[in-house]
Parts: sequence; structure tokens; C-alpha cells
Amino acid sequence: MALGDLRRQYAGSLLDVVWAVAKPLLELTTYTFVFTVLLKVRFHAEYSTAVSALFLFCGWMVYVTLSESLSRCQGVVRENVHLIRKVHVPAAILPAYVTFSELVVQLMRIAILVGASLIVGWGISGWALLLPVVMVFQFLFTYGIAMLLSTVSVFFKDVRQLLNPLLLIWMFISPVFYPESVFPRPFTPILVFNPLAHLIGIYRQILLNHTAPLPGQIIIFGAASITVFCLGWWVFRRQAPHFSDLLGG
Repeated sequence: MALGDLRRQYAGSLLDVVWAVAKPLLELTTYTFVFTVLLKVRFHAEYSTAVSALFLFCGWMVYVTLSESLSRCQGVVRENVHLIRKVHVPAAILPAYVTFSELVVQLMRIAILVGASLIVGWGISGWALLLPVVMVFQFLFTYGIAMLLSTVSVFFKDVRQLLNPLLLIWMFISPVFYPESVFPRPFTPILVFNPLAHLIGIYRQILLNHTAPLPGQIIIFGAASITVFCLGWWVFRRQAPHFSDLLGG
């Protein structure tokens, strides 16, 4: 199902294949111009515009993968209830394939990020080998929230309208377009207990800072991933047998 989803997005024609590569490049160029040229955002005083753009794009890449996954997953059960009723597809597969599909798209963005890093001379290190492990925990975290959202959306149709502004708020309280150092000190607890902030930090550490993730980042995001996944799985499994009836089956 994930492969089919990717084909629908990118393999319909030659133009779609080109767009799969061109879109991340366009995103990188646009956000670089807005935030590092117009707004003069610097992740370190000594970083050039190009290097700051890498850090900015890395944070945005992680956020947009989470955002797209949750936006698509919140209604995936409601939209595919016919598969549950007629084909008897396990309901848990529905948010899983969307989450996995978006992570594959993220790999395209990571490839662009690594290529740009090499071009500007920033390079890459062996710590990037931790990427598969990080993505496994990212999957668990995103999938857990996706199961919760898709379950709630069966009972409340307004989840979509609520989700978009919540994701926007989440983006601005996370260090997507700015370094953690500029976050106001009185609001530091928001950053400390924000799993997305730690996930972004982990990616920046292994891909751009060329070092191991900080212990705090590993502990907090790892604990959040396992907790959210277990909670999402428990809620989803309890409610899944009733989906067909609740959605008019």
C-alpha cells in the first residue's frame, strides 16, 4: 500500500519523477531566501548563508514529514472504511502505510540535504549511519499519534479543522526556522518537553554537527516515541472492531 501511495504521488509520468526531486530543491531555495536572506536568520554567528540554510532545511524537513503524515492519517480510517468492511484489511495498516510512505519521501529530502552539504563543503560524517535508528523511532512516534488521531476522527469529524492550527503552533514552538539558543529563557520548559524539538536536534547533530545526539535528546524523544506508540496502539486496538459500525457499516 505504501508503494502504491508513492506511485500515485510520483510515478504517474516523467514530470512527476522530476517533481519528486525538484520539489525539495524548490523548498530549500525558498526557505533559504526568506529566512536566511530576508530575515537574516543565523544558526551560528560564523555560519554562512549556505550553512544556515542547511540547518533550516533540516528542521523544516523533519517537521513537514510529521505534519504531512498526521494530516493524511487523521482521516485515513474514515476514507478507507470500505477496505475494512469488504476486504477485511487490518485497520492498523491504514495509518501505518501513510506514515511509512511519508518517511520514504523524507529520504528524498535527506538526499538533497546531504548533496547540498557536500556541495557547500560542510560534509558528512559517520554519525549519519545512525539515521535508520532515528527513523525507526520517528516512525513509532508519528504512527502512535496517527493512530490516536485516526481513532478520534471516527467519532469527531472536526479533527481536520483542529489539527491544522495545532500543527502550525507546534511548528513555531519548535526550532524549525531558528536555533534553540534564541528561545526565550522563561519558556524553556516548552522546548525541553517538546519531542519534535529533540527530534530536529538529533537530525541536526548527526547530519550537520557531525557528532552524537545529546543524551537528553535521546532520552526524551526515545521515551516519548515508545509512550506515544503504546498509547496509540492501545486506543486504536480497543476501538478498531467498532469502526465499521460507527462509520455506517
